Amino acid sequence: MKHRPSYHFLPEKNWMNDPNATIYFKGEHHLFYQYNPTDWHWGNLHYGHAVSKDLLHWEHRPIALYPALDRGETHCYSGCSYINNGQIELLYTSVGQGVRCQNSGSQQWAATTEDGVTWKQIPENPVMKTPGAPGKRLTEWRDPFVFRWKGKIYCLVAGIVDEKYGAVHLYTTNDFRSWTYVNEFFRNTCAKEVMECPNLIVYGDKVLFIHSIWDIRVLHWFVGTITEDGKLEVYNQGSVDYGDFFASQISFDEKGRTLMWGWLREDPRRGLYTDGEWSGVQAIPRVISINEENELVQERLPEFEILRRTDEEVQLQNFTGRYEFKTVSGTAEMEGTIQSDDVFSFRFLADSDGQEYTDVIINPREGTYYAPMEDSSLIKSVDKRPILGCFRRKKDGSVHVDILIDNSVAEIFINGNSAMTLRIYPQMEGGRMSVETKGLIADAEIHVYEIGLQGEEQR
Repeated sequence: MKHRPSYHFLPEKNWMNDPNATIYFKGEHHLFYQYNPTDWHWGNLHYGHAVSKDLLHWEHRPIALYPALDRGETHCYSGCSYINNGQIELLYTSVGQGVRCQNSGSQQWAATTEDGVTWKQIPENPVMKTPGAPGKRLTEWRDPFVFRWKGKIYCLVAGIVDEKYGAVHLYTTNDFRSWTYVNEFFRNTCAKEVMECPNLIVYGDKVLFIHSIWDIRVLHWFVGTITEDGKLEVYNQGSVDYGDFFASQISFDEKGRTLMWGWLREDPRRGLYTDGEWSGVQAIPRVISINEENELVQERLPEFEILRRTDEEVQLQNFTGRYEFKTVSGTAEMEGTIQSDDVFSFRFLADSDGQEYTDVIINPREGTYYAPMEDSSLIKSVDKRPILGCFRRKKDGSVHVDILIDNSVAEIFINGNSAMTLRIYPQMEGGRMSVETKGLIADAEIHVYEIGLQGEEQR
């Protein structure tokens, strides 16, 4: 069995989780990430580092940030980056043991670099330390994110308030060294849920705010504005991804695009050792924006198309039944536009005997899609709970589907407004693909591509 992805980024071995401090600087995209250099399980968190010129082929760099053990730091948790004095600077959550634990003793530290390869914690640390919120006790206080709004520098940090509810808090600075608490930026509706990885992107007078919730493993997006007293006024909201995409991070490229990064968790794998000592994958970066209806718009990176190696094109008119594609591969893309009033489904990672397969069932009338998952793996210990999502219908009723398949990963995009990521662990070798309806597909143009990197730069 092969579960290790081939064209998604991951370290050569060991544990990886959140993308951190993603930034475009001097012609290169920098990806930092939570990394355990000594084990393929969580722990001993450093900042791994890789660079790319095209967001697809990656060059591994030496570990960028080590815990400052001599100063009581044992983990470098998630954070962000920004340019200060002409160089990348990191702002991240510092965690230690005992009173410096993640629950009640985390701090926000800055790290600088002279060579762009390694970063060192500055002597002035911590630059942010609780209690920074007057009259409030903050716990699970972490994951700073720096942004600019109307000429000023701000930072969001998540944290539970008085053990009562999760919130994201707003701070401001003039020098990245001394931060002042502004207000409780956003309050979660559910008590004690641990909020993580807040991101904010400015679009004129509007903002797109994204955060993760650890307890239930989801990402939410909100479009709104920032009030004069530093609170989020929400216009619209929704889900970023209905599956295993988590802990988003944001960067901006030379084309003016906003890129969203995400960690593809191994939760369904449940610690199972399969084909190597590795855990965690980074999603293909997504290009995101907001539309006139104040909705999140997201699509897979357009440059991804350079990875296509073959093209099987199929036209279907007034079709009923199952169409089996000739292409057989565990690293593929299924992309097409379907016109139908009836339920239809895509099948992939299927073996020749039909014992293992993954279906995505799409209902164009209701605007829903569903991954049952029960037949996706013969491995009993794998979590195969079903996943349900919804999408906004197009005016002409057509459904555009784009599915990226990479051994144990499936990233599904529908109509540019909805996404679902699946982690799949087949026991048998199977790369068969098909489309089926028991009703009628009036018209469809579907392409199936084999996907592959030109080199082995990211291994």
